[in-house]
Amino acid sequence: MHCASPSPRNSRILRYTAVLSFVLVLALQAVYAANETPVAPNTKSTHSAEISTRPFAHFALGVSAGTLGPGVELVTTLSRRSNLRVDGQFFNYAQNFSQNGISYNANLRLRDYRASYDYFPFAGAFRISAGVEAYNQFNVNASANVPAGQTVTLNDVDYYSSTSDPLHGSASLAYPNKYAPTVTVGFGNAIPRSGRHWAFPVEIGAAFTGTPAFNLAMSGSACATSDPATCAPVSADPTFQSNLAAQRKKIVNDIAPFRVYPILSTGFTYRF
Repeated sequence: MHCASPSPRNSRILRYTAVLSFVLVLALQAVYAANETPVAPNTKSTHSAEISTRPFAHFALGVSAGTLGPGVELVTTLSRRSNLRVDGQFFNYAQNFSQNGISYNANLRLRDYRASYDYFPFAGAFRISAGVEAYNQFNVNASANVPAGQTVTLNDVDYYSSTSDPLHGSASLAYPNKYAPTVTVGFGNAIPRSGRHWAFPVEIGAAFTGTPAFNLAMSGSACATSDPATCAPVSADPTFQSNLAAQRKKIVNDIAPFRVYPILSTGFTYRF
């Protein structure tokens, strides 16, 4: 099973919308960063009262959207150049698609939590972050069906789905490691030291998740030719099972690069 993909037109719209949103948030962040001036000790800011950078002196709440899905975050100060950030993402998505003759009804479920240490080396907008991600749930489950009489290709071998006992089964994809280290860079301080309340952070980086595990199981009957008389249960067909195993291996090789999961997010925060 390959990941679900919407129609080409919808894919272009989604990509353009994501890029435009990212650029707009980056532009907003740049404007705020340009206008932000450090607050000298015991001096009132032109924007608001002086803020303290003692640990846990201030908090900010925010929302974000990106490759981990939509989420919320809580940020607090640790020092003049560092923050502690905790965020969570919650995302569900359903998609029907076909691959190699198999029709999938897939459901993506994501429940993700992360704690990050944000360090601002120049005491400005640029930050470097290290964190740990906890995957409560990050998986895809799908029903798999081959309509009666249609062809399915496994390991470059064609089979015909039985008209009386069509091929059917299930597929799943999940990350096996419960925790993953993350490294990101970003622009924008969720708790502006100038005393501003609003911020528009952007972030890019990666989570070192390990290769996701994949499984595909099929049952029912298949035919070596279009003649229904050649159909037999696949559970008792060693050749079919061998080709199914080889097809699983191909898919595992295809998803191997996803051992590193990309992180890209934009959003806004408000300091209390």
